[in-house]
Amino acid sequence: MSNSINSKDENKNQGSSQSGGKFTSKLEKQAVSLLLAKDELEKKNIELERAIEDARKANRAKDLFLANMSHEIRTPINTMMGMNELILRESQDETIRGYALDIKQAGDILVSLISDILDFSKIQSGRMELMEAAYDISSLLNDIINSISIPLRKKKLRMSLDISKDVPYKLMGDEIHLRQIVGNLLSNAVKYTKAGMVTLHLSWEKAEEEDSIILKIAVEDTGIGIKKKDMHRIFDTFTKLDMEAGSYAAGTGLGLAVSNRLVEMMGGKLEVESEYGKGSVFSFAIKQKVLSFDPLGDFQKQYDRSVTTSIGYKEKFIAPLGKILVVDDNAMNLAVAQDLLRKTKLQIDVASSGEECIEMLKRKEYHLILMDHMMPGMDGVATLHAIRELEGNPSRDIPVIALTANAVVGAKDYYLNEGFEDYLTKPIEPEKLEDMMIKYLPKELVYVSTGSEEADGDEDDNILDSETLIDMGINVSHGLKYMGGSRVLYRKILQDFREVLIEKEGQLREHLEKEDMAGYAIIVHALKGNARNIGADDLAEEAFELEKQSKAGALEEVEVRSPILFNMMSTLKKNLDKYIKKNCVEDDNKVIEAAEEKKLLSDEEWKEKLKILNQYLDDFDSDGITKSLNDIKKYKLDENKKKTLRMCEKAVNDFAYDVAMDIVASEL
Repeated sequence: MSNSINSKDENKNQGSSQSGGKFTSKLEKQAVSLLLAKDELEKKNIELERAIEDARKANRAKDLFLANMSHEIRTPINTMMGMNELILRESQDETIRGYALDIKQAGDILVSLISDILDFSKIQSGRMELMEAAYDISSLLNDIINSISIPLRKKKLRMSLDISKDVPYKLMGDEIHLRQIVGNLLSNAVKYTKAGMVTLHLSWEKAEEEDSIILKIAVEDTGIGIKKKDMHRIFDTFTKLDMEAGSYAAGTGLGLAVSNRLVEMMGGKLEVESEYGKGSVFSFAIKQKVLSFDPLGDFQKQYDRSVTTSIGYKEKFIAPLGKILVVDDNAMNLAVAQDLLRKTKLQIDVASSGEECIEMLKRKEYHLILMDHMMPGMDGVATLHAIRELEGNPSRDIPVIALTANAVVGAKDYYLNEGFEDYLTKPIEPEKLEDMMIKYLPKELVYVSTGSEEADGDEDDNILDSETLIDMGINVSHGLKYMGGSRVLYRKILQDFREVLIEKEGQLREHLEKEDMAGYAIIVHALKGNARNIGADDLAEEAFELEKQSKAGALEEVEVRSPILFNMMSTLKKNLDKYIKKNCVEDDNKVIEAAEEKKLLSDEEWKEKLKILNQYLDDFDSDGITKSLNDIKKYKLDENKKKTLRMCEKAVNDFAYDVAMDIVASEL
């Protein structure tokens, strides 16, 4: 019996052991499962972290790609639009001007498209930021309307302005993106309107905050309108609606999508009302802070006064004593900047790299520098820092302006933080470029145009003897253009150019003997500009070729070609000697008396006449200066006085009146 009981107990214990084993096995399985899940979770976390890092790298790569693409695309656009601007300024042929206006319109559209792509990418990645600053609503409106003036005139559409006269004129907000929004709406209105009118409405109402208003803007057109079935797709990207009716219009549909998102970021909503076949109205309202409640006034009258049509370009200022340096690795960009500022009479030097810029600053003092950013080797930012750190550099603290095709959001702040004085984007807007020159050049060097100066193009052409000049290989029409049409000024420059040839040839030979290609390049560059100014085109072209070779350090090529240049200079000098002897006349049209028949000028009389000349120089009286110099020429002078007079005339013809005053002072 005892054995029976023991057997039962054993069976019971065995069953219990088996049950416990099953339980333990289940726990072990659960533990293993948890460990596997934990491992899987850790793997997922690692994969997620890698994915996040990859996404960050992709974003950084995309930003870098966008910045580089912006630069690479805008650089050739800058060249095309800059050269096109010169055609608009200088061509009198209405057909050619019409072609040039079409190019300008297409270029503006292309630049706008690039900006839209960059902005849309920023919005999609959540990296778009609003940049609030003070702005003048009158200036904003003027710029926006001017931007569509060409297609508006081309399509013969009427522009109507419904602008509240009492709207506060000084506001705080994101002017750049507000201009982009309204510009896109107006551009679309013009694009999709065949006939009739485009109207810009602007009104306002008080906001809850005392220092803010609700700015209401609407753009209305009499265009093709939008079908009801398409209304829900109006803000989709890369969507073109109703191609049958609107097939004549070009576009990507991206502008409206960007504008819609920007309005949302500003706290508003872009709304649209449209009747197919009759037109559309796009409108939005945003809050803006008020800096001044002074009313805008009658903008229509202000705008009408500012509009100038069929009037040739007129430079805003001249600064003949101003010295600027333009730095860019693209030769065409350098040419565009030089030509856009040519009529200002600025003394413009160029450098094709940061390293060359530094070397030129060691040789010469400047008043302002325009600096490209993305250059091989030492880029613009590095060059700026090197300029500020360069010991003994007289131009160390002058304004340096970033002239760049990098137009991505935040670029301006970046350049200002790096130490640039200001920032100007490519394609270069000529008026903004000139405004910046006026702002940053020393005030005493800048003579702002009043608009009343007229070129003396109606002077008697006999004063030039154009046929003789043409036979000499001089393009008189080019020379007169560079002199603003003044035959008197052109004649003076021709006389002075003979001395320039003698001076430059001596300097070039000296640098060639020393094998100093950098110095040679600077002199031959100046010769190129001097030759181009008088219309000596062949000489200018040869100088240009040697400038390129010397900048490249091609000593052997420069040695081979220099004799050709020197021969051209010698021939031109001899021809100018004959021309001057035959045609050099006084202001009273009398031939200068022969030297042996002139009265000898005493030292006392010499000083008295120099004092008179000095007074005219101090007053910047060009007519008085010319009269005084011609008066001195009536007398017989010894060699020292002749040399002083030649030096003084050269400085005057270069508009370097301060240099001329120094020369005069040395004789008194």
